[in-house]
Amino acid sequence: MPVNRLKYIITTILIGVVFLLVIACDNSPDLEYTQDRHKASIRGTFTTESPDEISFPVKVLFAIDCSLSMGDASMGLEGGSDPHYLRLDAVRNFINQYNTNENTSFEIMLWNLDVFDVTRVIGPGGGMMAGFTKDPDELNRVLDNQHVDSMTDYLGTLDSIYHDIEQDIINTENQDNLIRTKYIVVFLSDGMSNTGSGPQDDLDIWGRVDDLNEMVTERGVAGFNFHTFLLTESFGTSEMDQYVQGLCEATLQGMSNRGNGQFSIFESAESIDFINIVDMRLAFEYKIKYMVACNYNVKPGIELIYVDSDGDGLSDNEETTLGTDPTLKDTDGDGLGDFFETKVSSPGHELDPLVEDSLCNTYTMLPDGSWPDSDNDGLTDCEEFIKGTNRFVADTDGDGAPDGIEFNMGTNPLEVQESADHDFDGTIDLEEIQHHSNVIANDPKIRERYAYQYDIQDQGLISIDQGTSMESYVRQYHFEISNIDVMRTTGYTKVNGDVWRAGDNLIRFYIAEVPEDRPDISPIFRMAEVIINLGDDNKDIVLTPGDFTLIQ
Repeated sequence: MPVNRLKYIITTILIGVVFLLVIACDNSPDLEYTQDRHKASIRGTFTTESPDEISFPVKVLFAIDCSLSMGDASMGLEGGSDPHYLRLDAVRNFINQYNTNENTSFEIMLWNLDVFDVTRVIGPGGGMMAGFTKDPDELNRVLDNQHVDSMTDYLGTLDSIYHDIEQDIINTENQDNLIRTKYIVVFLSDGMSNTGSGPQDDLDIWGRVDDLNEMVTERGVAGFNFHTFLLTESFGTSEMDQYVQGLCEATLQGMSNRGNGQFSIFESAESIDFINIVDMRLAFEYKIKYMVACNYNVKPGIELIYVDSDGDGLSDNEETTLGTDPTLKDTDGDGLGDFFETKVSSPGHELDPLVEDSLCNTYTMLPDGSWPDSDNDGLTDCEEFIKGTNRFVADTDGDGAPDGIEFNMGTNPLEVQESADHDFDGTIDLEEIQHHSNVIANDPKIRERYAYQYDIQDQGLISIDQGTSMESYVRQYHFEISNIDVMRTTGYTKVNGDVWRAGDNLIRFYIAEVPEDRPDISPIFRMAEVIINLGDDNKDIVLTPGDFTLIQ
């Protein structure tokens, strides 16, 4: 075969091979980035808040009827329903039982023709006003000022109750605490409403309670109960007496129905006891709204994850580019983290993570050299002031994701994320935050490969013994969060002296709870914090209910 002919054949074959290789390359899948992974998991049990542990403000207003039907032994009026004022002894016993708890306070209102005495406190302007107190001297002063008078003015007393609770709400120093506050009214009478011109109309009375209930709801109070009690000792067995007693029962029952309370009858003054009847608990049962785990030292990217040794929201590589210190969350020490300063900067309002330019002179550094984070949400008080979030509430917008995690993950802690999907990938932002994937990058690969996996099992209600006849339950959950990556962080010493070992990863696990009967209010949080080191042989962490700290 001629040489030229052979060269032609070989050249043709080579061209064909190259063509086939090009086609094969065009049809091959894109190369994917991979990296060595070290995974951890967190599992255990969690029980919801006990309704018997009064850990939030509970304010009890006693409105006690002291009309003439009560009688007064000191005046020789032995024929009344309670001539020895045993109803006031019952109030005293109740206060003595619960006043040891720092979160309870009381107002006592004695009434007949009008409200003739009430506990008083120092108002915002320095003057005295009706209000709730823990002062035993003031409480006993009112309880010792017992005397009877004619008439039984329900409407006037209800107006006073409305006014006093409304003023207490308005004057509450920390308004955010209202979502944790419960008001209880204890209204006791031994006869029909009457101001001299005849009985007061039930519809007017019930309307006053409706107004009160509506007011506390609109102002964001967590709980409100209006309990009513009727002492029946002065009612006889005649048909007329029983008819009048029935009218009284209907009035008081209607009041309690409209005030989320209960109506009870005491047949004798000796039987009056509020301790085992008035429920001081904020809610009968809590439920979990959200669980959110976060490794602060791992930042999700588009196809890979990146180490963030100081947990400030900037990867170590980004810090190298910026010139900030990857071992200091706040390089310039001004109370604003490096990532925070870069993210909130804008033309005309620039913050430099390398220059001490904080606007938070009112927030002072703690003795250990760190900056305060009052609600343990991951943002310092100074950062919350700049951002506009609430430094006393872990989750300002109430969507179930703590402010610090939202900010670091790229969403707005002032905007509810329950339906937002900033990267239009079909997964809502809140779910991406929960699973620790990138909120602002549409890449299903990183969600598939790196997203946290949650397995939560509701194990039902568990009865707890509180030492009374009231039934109490907590709900128990079993949880497991897996596929949590840990990375090779840089070792360093924090400003407070704590040693951060190379490979340490800080993981916080937040659980948001809401009362079953008020699922719309902002959740309360419990948080567990663990440090897992890359070199640990066992990266499977087991938590118990005692490992979770209440954030309030």
